[in-house]
Amino acid sequence: MTYETVHEPINVFASFVGRKVVPHAFLWGRKRYTIKKLNLVHSERQGRDIVFYFSVSDEANTFKLAFNPMELQWSLEEVYSE
Repeated sequence: MTYETVHEPINVFASFVGRKVVPHAFLWGRKRYTIKKLNLVHSERQGRDIVFYFSVSDEANTFKLAFNPMELQWSLEEVYSE
């Protein structure tokens, strides 16, 4: 398994239901990744902001996405691939 630290802004297709955020797909570079599984969600305080982290998987890779609701910004933090 390979691991890569990325820290790049991405566009995410997500639904907001009540107080929950559910990512469904994202664009990284010129490729669209469809999320098949939401593995884990947790939050972390960064200064005055709370950032939400999503561990998600497609059929081949696992990704760590970050969402900052104060800035309405998504980023791809890490990629794990076979």
